Amino acid sequence: MELAGTDEPQIGSVVDGVIDGEFEGGYLVTMKFGSQVLKGVLYLSAKRPRCQPQETMGTPPSGMPPASQRPAKKKARVTTVVDPQKPKCYKSGYFSSPELYARLKPEYHGKEMIITKMIGPMWGNLYESEKQVYQDKGVKDVERYRTEMLEYKSAHEAGASASAAAATVTQ
Repeated sequence: MELAGTDEPQIGSVVDGVIDGEFEGGYLVTMKFGSQVLKGVLYLSAKRPRCQPQETMGTPPSGMPPASQRPAKKKARVTTVVDPQKPKCYKSGYFSSPELYARLKPEYHGKEMIITKMIGPMWGNLYESEKQVYQDKGVKDVERYRTEMLEYKSAHEAGASASAAAATVTQ
């Protein structure tokens, strides 16, 4: 987009340039625009690979297609199947304090992350006797989880052995 009769660079103008030198953060360059010779610095972004000195500007390094033509990288999704009959994990004394959560929920409805961040300092300000109440609840919840897991595992082991026995009988 060069305009006839102008000797001033415009946005979008095509210019020729040469890399005069390289340093850790970029390149020293000389650019020609009409009769003007401009010297300056091009700073590298962290994502772009370095090119060799004396390479002309405007050509993509190593013949790589522009980013708009490259396929987007997709992340693989990992889905885990959770048994709905498996017991819920226990809560520690810190997390078995629903009173603290209930106190903040009306003010910060729908902002669970903020509530969680606010509970931390509130927990730190509790007296040891107040914390002990919640920690006792946490210990009881650990016991509940252990007994439920024993029942769950024994039921699944019995079910697995019965299905294995049925599979050998049918064969």
